[in-house]
Amino acid sequence: MRILITGGTGFVGKTLVPFLYGHGHTDLCLVIRNREKAVRLFGEIPLTYIDCMAEGWTSEVISYNPDAVVHLATLFTGKNDADTARAVVDSNILFTTLLLEALSYTCCRYFINAGTFTEFLYGNEQYFANNLYSASKTAVRPIIRYYQTLGGWNWFNIVIYSPYGRKNEQKKVIDFLAGALGSPVPVKFSGGGQLLDFIHVDDMADFFCTLLEKAKTLREPYYQFHLGTGTGHTLREVGRIMEELSGKKLNADWGGYPYRPLDTMYAVAPIAKNLEVLNWCSRISIEEGIWIYLGDRGIC
Repeated sequence: MRILITGGTGFVGKTLVPFLYGHGHTDLCLVIRNREKAVRLFGEIPLTYIDCMAEGWTSEVISYNPDAVVHLATLFTGKNDADTARAVVDSNILFTTLLLEALSYTCCRYFINAGTFTEFLYGNEQYFANNLYSASKTAVRPIIRYYQTLGGWNWFNIVIYSPYGRKNEQKKVIDFLAGALGSPVPVKFSGGGQLLDFIHVDDMADFFCTLLEKAKTLREPYYQFHLGTGTGHTLREVGRIMEELSGKKLNADWGGYPYRPLDTMYAVAPIAKNLEVLNWCSRISIEEGIWIYLGDRGIC
């Protein structure tokens, strides 16, 4: 298949691209903002690049004529202000719409969209976003549905839980926990009672690869998969695992910050459909994943 990937230089993408190439998917096109960064990450992999900052980039999408799209590009932020609102709408709604408009002139068969568990604050599949970013991921869904109707392609919506692994430019909670290992001063956290489903990015790459390889066997026009392990751990539990594996004290000030009004306190992926439809489940336990992560960070 010809596979077009947005967000290829982001957290998931920089693991997914070499994973796909290593599993025989060699016709890959990345829609990017920063070619220098992409070449630095993937210089040894022959890729097609489309610069979405250049005028006419949607025409290049049409010319590439992908069979499948993995839409990972997003602006993730917890901020609320006018400038952030514009940036979130431009990145998560306008960019997605322009991409979909271009795809309506192609022979695209599969559109894989990355969503987030924070679209469902209370975990009951009813939309209730806990921040502007999450709300934008929900807001774009009717637009995807509209273009799906035009194009007749299959839409796979992937609800991503708490990802971690490798080195991140934008810190996630596990990165802050790692920063507290052996810290000479206490690092403030909330109470640490949030029960979350942490999934290693290597498992995520394996999931997307599996989905692409099995897409042609899936007959329904729409599937939603929850990408997690199916097992939850509190932040305090994750901290204890880090301490045990690293041999370092986690200098955490639990309760140093109050819980936020819209903090997600429980989010564990329902994985039955992953098993039933794709015969897929995560392979990396939290202990193994943190061990890999700490090694990547040079902590142990």
